[in-house]
Amino acid sequence: MTKERVKFDAVDLICIAASLALIIMALQSYLITDRLKYQLYTGLFSALICLLPMLLKHKRIMSIPSPLVLLIELAIFLHGYGVLLMQYDNMAWYDSVTHTTSSIVVGLCAFYILLEVNRPDGALDLGPMGMSMFLVLIMMTFSVYWEVFELFVDLLAGTNMQYSPFDTTRDMLSNAFGGFIASVYARYFMKNHPHYDVAEEFRMHPYLRRLLSSKS
Repeated sequence: MTKERVKFDAVDLICIAASLALIIMALQSYLITDRLKYQLYTGLFSALICLLPMLLKHKRIMSIPSPLVLLIELAIFLHGYGVLLMQYDNMAWYDSVTHTTSSIVVGLCAFYILLEVNRPDGALDLGPMGMSMFLVLIMMTFSVYWEVFELFVDLLAGTNMQYSPFDTTRDMLSNAFGGFIASVYARYFMKNHPHYDVAEEFRMHPYLRRLLSSKS
């Protein structure tokens, strides 16, 4: 008995197009300009991440909802584009846009993970308001760790991800704003989808379902 093949759809094509565009920009940045290997590695890594939602679906590990996939593609592409074509240096506001977009994506991913363990019969039962507040705390903590990560990258690789204390503060404000948007969505979503089953909606592999059920 053969398994039913997962068909390619428009979202898959967007993942492939974003990945190819980043690979082309990465190679062009490295071969034609005087960019560092850091730019090349960033572009190639971003290209790989753009393919990840599609690969997870076709390997039947999980099927991420299309709106979230598109938001992931946007966040990754904006970051790769900014590094490869120097938009972070050319436009002062670009960094705030990428930080906000990425924080929304990370916040939503954290929300869906929390939603799976947020069960009345489990160890965590927050409710819409509690989930929203907890998500803000998670995102603020993530923001601090990310800025520390940027500092270590600058020290070890000689990059300039942190321009100044003002840049760090602006990044954290952008991260907080993105986390706030995700928390508002989380509260609205929980009130309107009280019986949402993450494992079912994401079509998770049976092994993942068993793992999650054993942890909740």
